Amino acid sequence: MKEPQANSNTAHSLYALYETLPDNVQREFLSELWQKQREQLEAIAADKQKKLKKTNRVIFGVMEGEFTVPDNFDDPLPETIENEFYSATL
Repeated sequence: MKEPQANSNTAHSLYALYETLPDNVQREFLSELWQKQREQLEAIAADKQKKLKKTNRVIFGVMEGEFTVPDNFDDPLPETIENEFYSATL
């Protein structure tokens, strides 16, 4: 229970110290802090984009013209083949 109090005291002490700084130093400090936060967020976003690109490697049209779908593609399978789906053991 004492640890949150210690963190609270540390944060309060840092803020009290920050308030003693001149206005221009405070603005510069906040500017640098925001810039670092933006860089971290951009790095996280870029890393997520890289992961998405690695997992999505489907390239449509690669086999275009390499084969044709037969006219009877949608016809039912022969009964002997269809029975194999229902009688085969796993």
